[in-house]
Amino acid sequence: MRKILLLTLLMYFSVAAAAQSPSEKALRLKDIHGRTISLSDYKGKVLLVNFWATWCIPCRSEIPDLIKLQRQYRNQGLRIVGVTYPPETPSEVRSFARKLRVNYPVALGAKATKSFFTASETLPMTVVIDSDGTVRDVIEGIMYSDEFDQKVKPLLVTNVSEPSKKPRGSRGASIGIQRATILIEAQGYRPSSVRLRQGTPAQLTFIRKTDQTCGREIVIPDYGINRPLPLDTSVVVTLTPKKSGRFKFTCGMNMLRGVLVVR
Repeated sequence: MRKILLLTLLMYFSVAAAAQSPSEKALRLKDIHGRTISLSDYKGKVLLVNFWATWCIPCRSEIPDLIKLQRQYRNQGLRIVGVTYPPETPSEVRSFARKLRVNYPVALGAKATKSFFTASETLPMTVVIDSDGTVRDVIEGIMYSDEFDQKVKPLLVTNVSEPSKKPRGSRGASIGIQRATILIEAQGYRPSSVRLRQGTPAQLTFIRKTDQTCGREIVIPDYGINRPLPLDTSVVVTLTPKKSGRFKFTCGMNMLRGVLVVR
């Protein structure tokens, strides 16, 4: 009985250790150009492994944001690798990556690749690996800007100055009405995350650009908002965030996903 218990404990700690430090095999894959990608290629870098699929609408919606993050934080040690989740056709993946001008490697993955990190079937999914090769977090669904700030930014090199993000215009304009425009496209919402200041009135303009979407209305449950979205018509929604937090906006079928981040 004691031997069985000891064996069980050893197996448990072995699995736990593996979850924290991925083996070389976990990320030894072929990219869409036939080159081998391995974990050792990113030693000393902060690595985001993004599992996605061309048939996954939220995945397609997230990729332009990942492209921007790779461009902005590359000099601070950030590296992103996209790993496809089956079923996928290599030619279709190559075409999609070329069309969006993806600026990071894209590898062809298998179900076993994703299951090394989690048993969840959620897509997209992003694994955060620090410069020592340790898994620090697994983010299910789209990685929003506040999650990046909390879970990835602290791991990056901090002695490189970031581009200034000061808004244009007069100082007085910054304390007026907050405005944002959200497009509803076949891939989902763009942008899918909108930051708002608590206590300041906000004016959100939603424009549906396609019929190839379920987003024919906009629903913000926490604010009691449910409005139809006619094609190519600006629909303005006004609200005043009373408390901080994350508040989703979605379609009537709850298939599309966006978030208002209030601080």
